[in-house]
Amino acid sequence: MKPPKTFLKDTFFNNQRTFDTEYVDVDIIKGKRRMAPFVHPRRSGKVVEREGYRTNTYKAPLINPKMPTTAEHLQKRLAGEPLYSGVSPDERAAEQLGKDLAELDDMITRREEWMCAQALFTGQIHVKGDGVDEVIDFNLTNKEALLSGAKWNEGTSNPLADLKRWRLHVIKASGITPDIAIFSSEVVDAFLWNEQVQKMLDLRLVETGQIDPQTLPNGVTYIGRIAELGLNIYSYDEWYIDDDGTEKPMVPEKTVTIASSRARFDMVYGAYIDMELGTMDLPRIPRSWVEKDPSTRWVQLISRPLPVPQHVDSIYVATVL
Repeated sequence: MKPPKTFLKDTFFNNQRTFDTEYVDVDIIKGKRRMAPFVHPRRSGKVVEREGYRTNTYKAPLINPKMPTTAEHLQKRLAGEPLYSGVSPDERAAEQLGKDLAELDDMITRREEWMCAQALFTGQIHVKGDGVDEVIDFNLTNKEALLSGAKWNEGTSNPLADLKRWRLHVIKASGITPDIAIFSSEVVDAFLWNEQVQKMLDLRLVETGQIDPQTLPNGVTYIGRIAELGLNIYSYDEWYIDDDGTEKPMVPEKTVTIASSRARFDMVYGAYIDMELGTMDLPRIPRSWVEKDPSTRWVQLISRPLPVPQHVDSIYVATVL
């Protein structure tokens, strides 16, 4: 199994919180720019109403993959085990248990990253699985699809003006200055070969911008920085297998997203209620049990994650091709 990448979770949803119930309270913060009122020295203070957020309550989605180990499995050599290692079935069972838990954890981690991507790029998380089909909507309204003539692979487009306009919109809507732009791979090519961007590069002014692509860990490529806008540009190459069996990019094709690493985005976890162990409010809850007929050991890893972009207005998503 390919190791999961966690650039989105690590960059934006790195504030972790746990709840002691299945339900999590989500504060969607949309404040205004009110000023304190003037008042006559002999008058009492002016009462102002509290405002700025809406609390939504969601039942945290349940993820609980499990794997079986049978006696037949223990008779076979594990992947990477020497041909004549002399490993006993009991030793092999312990090693298999650890590998299974690690694989289940990787699967949950990739699902968490997918949830972060959905929250960032669509403003919604579609929870669809066995017996569940619902949409968690964070009311992301900062979206745009560029029309013909403005698309970044056309000669009449101006990506720098678009980024400047979106950045200003985010600052006005949220009061937060975006510092990161994430491009899908094909958008990077269109951006770098765009005539307006080429003109900026030809100026070679440090204060205007510096484009110097560098490969970073976690599937990330640092494209460069537009100093005038305070934006660091990245592309993120990661994929997942969708429920229909097709492989899809974590960053939707033709998409640009600008956001702030300083905005309030949380990764919250709801509690899991077990009939024997009670309520457990942990990001990961391992379980293991044995069935006698047929003889099988099951291992399971449970989690109830939900990435929450409280400052949802600090995100702007655009389709640019």
